[in-house]
Amino acid sequence: MTYKEFTIRTHQSMLVFKKDTVEKNYKSEAKFKKNRLSSVKNEMYCLNKFSNKNVYAPEIIKSGKTHYIMKRYDFGLGSSKRIDENGIRRLLFTCSLSEIFKQIDEIENILNKRKIIHKDINPGNLLFCEKERVLKLIDFYWASTDHIDCSSIKGVNGIYGKDQEAFIKIKKQIAGVDKKVRTQVKGSKKILSNLGKVYLDGSAAHRGKTYHPIDIHYYKKNLYHKDIDYDFQSVIKNINSPIESVIDTGCAAGYYLFNLRRIYKMKKIIGYEADPNMLSFLKTIKNIFCLNEIELNPATKDTTKFQDVDLALCMNVHMWMVKQLGKRADIIISNLIKHSKVMFFQTCGVNNSGRYKVKYLKSTEDIQKYLEGLSGKKVTFIDFSKHGGKRSLFKIGN
Repeated sequence: MTYKEFTIRTHQSMLVFKKDTVEKNYKSEAKFKKNRLSSVKNEMYCLNKFSNKNVYAPEIIKSGKTHYIMKRYDFGLGSSKRIDENGIRRLLFTCSLSEIFKQIDEIENILNKRKIIHKDINPGNLLFCEKERVLKLIDFYWASTDHIDCSSIKGVNGIYGKDQEAFIKIKKQIAGVDKKVRTQVKGSKKILSNLGKVYLDGSAAHRGKTYHPIDIHYYKKNLYHKDIDYDFQSVIKNINSPIESVIDTGCAAGYYLFNLRRIYKMKKIIGYEADPNMLSFLKTIKNIFCLNEIELNPATKDTTKFQDVDLALCMNVHMWMVKQLGKRADIIISNLIKHSKVMFFQTCGVNNSGRYKVKYLKSTEDIQKYLEGLSGKKVTFIDFSKHGGKRSLFKIGN
């Protein structure tokens, strides 16, 4: 997801949210008397004590007498008063309930072992980093430890109360959302049961089996045809510039889209999927986990109008385009290259295994010449994948 820039003013401070950072400026004692009872110096002391060899601490970029700047993370779990159900659903998209509870318990244990009383444990002070898949605990302004004693300050944490009580309440509320999600996931699996009833080009032929893994923990037992993580990692290693928008021309079970979303700050995620059952499933996933930045469409055609994006993916769908459209498939590939800064391409040629092979692509060299003829851009052979007998992976663009 991408970040909007905005400012929030509270009774205690002003928060300036920028693209990659958040700056917190505390109001003067004259404007908020309670601020005199602690300081940024105290907060940084407590945070540094918490941070030692600890993935749950936020990255502080700079601090001054009355302000500090920290790295911006994807979202908080709510506010000082309540959890945000949509945020929890997005958290559950990436982490299981047991993983979340483990992280919360580890945060609580670190505070206890290092004798830090936080005093402000609430959903608004627990942030989530999707790329790291880790929670971050922030806002140690009222914390007590060693020579710093803020124990006399009352009413700081509202309904969430003392640290131990707050952790229990937050876990209970997250479990409540997980229960709702499980019910919806159960319903979505009925859609998957329709897969393979009628064979469709490019889909797995077996009943209830997706072509790629569904990389969401609720579906970890679902059967699939091909593990594509090797190919995905090959793509990631060869992305050399920031990615804020992507098109995937055959998103299948969403493996590429879901994981690109977790890694990059995306403004625009556009997926195309020819199998109507799979498309229905993906739309259900989007709704369950509040993945609002994802736009889902049926199969691409030679008349499809593509938006301009940073990254395009045409991974093992080209041969099905050729089967259905013949040489008109070249129009799709040419337009994809035209509307993307960089594109990754993989198809099934004569020397590969697969249900349908493009007969005029007899070698890696043939595929490279084919792409060069359509693009006018630099075409680079990346690797042989483990998908369908050493299929060639190409990058088009810099």
